[in-house]
Amino acid sequence: MSQDASTITDAQIAIAGVLAYACTIPGTIICGLVLMAYGLAALSPIARKCFDRVSFRLLVYSLISNVLFGIAYAATPTSPGVGCNVGAFAVNLTLMFATYFTTSIAFNLMLVLAFGCDGNKLEKYYLIVTTVISLALNVPTMALGQFGWNDLSATCWYSNANQELRLRWIIATQSFWISLAVATEAICSFYVIFWLFRVSRELSFWTAFANRPTSERMTNSMSNRGVSLLTRDPRYRLIIFRIALYPIVSLFMNFSTVILDLNMSIVGVNTQLDFRLLVLDLVLYGLRTLAYGVLAAGDPSFIAAIRDIRRSRNPSAATDDKRTFTNLFFASAHTGSQVESVVGTHKINTKEVNSEMQESSGVSQSISESSANAELALPEAQDDINKIARQL
Repeated sequence: MSQDASTITDAQIAIAGVLAYACTIPGTIICGLVLMAYGLAALSPIARKCFDRVSFRLLVYSLISNVLFGIAYAATPTSPGVGCNVGAFAVNLTLMFATYFTTSIAFNLMLVLAFGCDGNKLEKYYLIVTTVISLALNVPTMALGQFGWNDLSATCWYSNANQELRLRWIIATQSFWISLAVATEAICSFYVIFWLFRVSRELSFWTAFANRPTSERMTNSMSNRGVSLLTRDPRYRLIIFRIALYPIVSLFMNFSTVILDLNMSIVGVNTQLDFRLLVLDLVLYGLRTLAYGVLAAGDPSFIAAIRDIRRSRNPSAATDDKRTFTNLFFASAHTGSQVESVVGTHKINTKEVNSEMQESSGVSQSISESSANAELALPEAQDDINKIARQL
């Protein structure tokens, strides 16, 4: 702690450490419980089908990283020593893993949905890039002795005694890369939201009703209704909300800590206000596990898996479903058919679109044979359609 901060007592510093510790434990426990719930649900073959998503596996990797981050953050000593050096290294390493796995989810969403890439083929690259970045930024920093006791903040962090060099290390190995990851996540997520809005405006969506003849379904033009079934379905709004929620949380949690870290490194801790900002910084680091744990608990794949398991045990529940729409289709109800979007030029598979759209909205339902075999056409545009989004 700076010598000029004479009004800041040792008792305050001790309380700050306890507060940061207390904020970390609940989130770490919740992340662990969510992972256990995923594991228990995965014992069911029905749930495993819902979990067979690249985005879900990336979420699991992110949760594991957050659990390890919480453990390292809580277990790091509050005094100089070897444990302090190792603890600072572990905290920064797991933080980078958790941040870039979350970014990979949004990046995968954009590439697969808007650009028609195969997420399964890209998954290994997400793992490789995240691992390389995390290790490349932290292993050399540890080897060069840059992690340790920070007198300025009275925490285990970057320890270079030279303020200018310490600031360079912070920016070069943490602040810049976290900011880049969060900005990438936000750009990808909001691009997907824009893409969905554009699709909803330029494509007409149809729904299949098992009790109606094909001719009636085909003549009931959505263009005459003047509004897309997609935008009228509450599940569409839920999809938008889910996509936007992660970057909003990431922007708040990560940019806040980056700004507070840089402020503390540049300005120092010289007043009670500086000290309060330091405490806020420590608390936000502790609360990140809670924020991501709560988001993961409401993951659509997990909710869909639980719903499907319950329906398999109580088949009558499926027949009591009062929803108006049995499924969302972009252009054709023929599963596996290729259609072309009027808003893009990317080859994608309708079957996977429907599956992933159900996952993102938290809805999983069966489709009757007559509905599945009914051909839903785009008014005045069927011949122009040849591609569409593959998955969320």
